[in-house]
Amino acid sequence: MFIRFLIFSSLFAGCAATETRLTPLEQEKLDPALQRLVTGTAVIRADYDLAPGAPGEERYGVIVRTDNAEELRSAGYAVTSSFGDVAVVRVTIPQIRSLVRLPSVKNVSNGSKNHPL
Repeated sequence: MFIRFLIFSSLFAGCAATETRLTPLEQEKLDPALQRLVTGTAVIRADYDLAPGAPGEERYGVIVRTDNAEELRSAGYAVTSSFGDVAVVRVTIPQIRSLVRLPSVKNVSNGSKNHPL
């Protein structure tokens, strides 16, 4: 019985160690779908607006509430459009994490995927 406990404990510890934790800032600014994407938990690819980037790289369409879209461009993010306090941006998963650290970013939401009728 003790051996089973040790095996289970080591397996559980290994699984917990591979999970990516969100910072409080990421939890505050990212919607639930993007939180799942960043942590790699229960991701269904069809829920995201995906576009190919560089070879082996996927870019996700996200909607950013910001009071300064120019800051996003200056920081190197691919802003595809902006209007008022909303910007549509294509980012990789690591860029999602860095995007929320910009002072002008209020929140980041998963972009909706269009489905033909």
